Amino acid sequence: MTNRSTKLACGLLACGLTLSLATPVFAEEEVKTPVTYADPATPETTDATPAPLTATALTPNANVTFVKDATTTPADFVTIQETGTTLAFKAGTEAKTSVAGTFQTTIIATFADTTTQEIVADYTVTEPAKAPVKAAAPLATAKVDVTTEINVAVKDPNKFVTATSGVTLSFAKAPTLNRIGTQTVTVVATDGTTTENITVNYTVVDTTKPVIDVYDNNFYVSADEEWFADELVDATDNSGFVKLYFANGQETLDTSKEGKQTVEIIAEDASGNTASATLTYTVVGEDFYFFDAPVVNVAKTTATDVFGTAEPLTTVVILSEDGVSLGQSDADENGNFHIKLGTPLVNGQTVFLGSFDMDTGEFSDLAEFTFQGGTLKVDPVENAEKPSITQVVKKAPIKVATAEKTTNLKSLPKTGDESTSGLVFAGLLLSGTTVAVLRKRS
Repeated sequence: MTNRSTKLACGLLACGLTLSLATPVFAEEEVKTPVTYADPATPETTDATPAPLTATALTPNANVTFVKDATTTPADFVTIQETGTTLAFKAGTEAKTSVAGTFQTTIIATFADTTTQEIVADYTVTEPAKAPVKAAAPLATAKVDVTTEINVAVKDPNKFVTATSGVTLSFAKAPTLNRIGTQTVTVVATDGTTTENITVNYTVVDTTKPVIDVYDNNFYVSADEEWFADELVDATDNSGFVKLYFANGQETLDTSKEGKQTVEIIAEDASGNTASATLTYTVVGEDFYFFDAPVVNVAKTTATDVFGTAEPLTTVVILSEDGVSLGQSDADENGNFHIKLGTPLVNGQTVFLGSFDMDTGEFSDLAEFTFQGGTLKVDPVENAEKPSITQVVKKAPIKVATAEKTTNLKSLPKTGDESTSGLVFAGLLLSGTTVAVLRKRS
């Protein structure tokens, strides 16, 4: 079978060649008209089949970032260089923004010629920026340059802070006010829900002058008698400390010459604040008295009862020759007095009588009386004119800044006190009772 097919094919090929060689011969013999053949038309070039796209037709965007839970589209991830192109996420690689981090997605681009291109794009998901937390307004703010007086109580915290409406203030601990200088205090502020502690700096100062209390501004003193400033006035200060001194620099009152004089006393606290008071005083001699000596009623007087008259409403005292009080009593509004003695007088015993005003310190001259049938001797007062009523008794002032000073003056015996041995007759403070008695004796 194979040989037969081969032979047939060879026969057909030989026949074909014979016909092709014979054709020109026949043509020359029949018609000599040339035949023209038209070339097939060359087809025009069209855009129906565009050239293949390069890999740069679709490029990924750099630094693609989304905020968490943001909505995305494929166009967010790539840049397109060809028109008529559609983009889509490749199934299973859709971009998600529910979790913060760095991820990848695949974008499929379908071009106008229906060809496609895939590209992998990186992207980052970030947490949303937190809105700045607005600080709550403070319940209270510290004041600046706060000053307060030393030892002046401060009960209101508003002195140290400025509070908003509806806030209650209190001290965590009471402020220190007993020493000068910079201190701190903590104020507690609360609105019922929130509580704040505010620390405040403040300064304790002393700008207050001392206060002077003058015992008497017109008084009498004996010549050469010592009087210290704190015996004439009292002074207080909010600092708790004050010193008193004479403005002229002398330690004691100037009693070197008789007559009316003035003196200025200064009160000064630890911060140098000062106050002053000017006093008027009169220096008198040893024989100066305010009123006449008592007069003994010899007819009525006995060894145990002494009767007489003296300056009305004064206290009358009987003294021994040694200046010891033997008894005392008050003169009534008419000047009558009656002193009952605890120890009877004896014949020949000499005693002295004097009277004084317990309120003003005015005193009388001394009367000398010898109990011997009743004789009375009274030394007359050289100047019978009564001066104005003034204080002459040394008081016991409250010592503020000076040490307690010893004095040789004793307290007055109480009315009716018969056991007054050793007490000095305070109404005779100008010279002292003992000195007066001894002067009388001499």
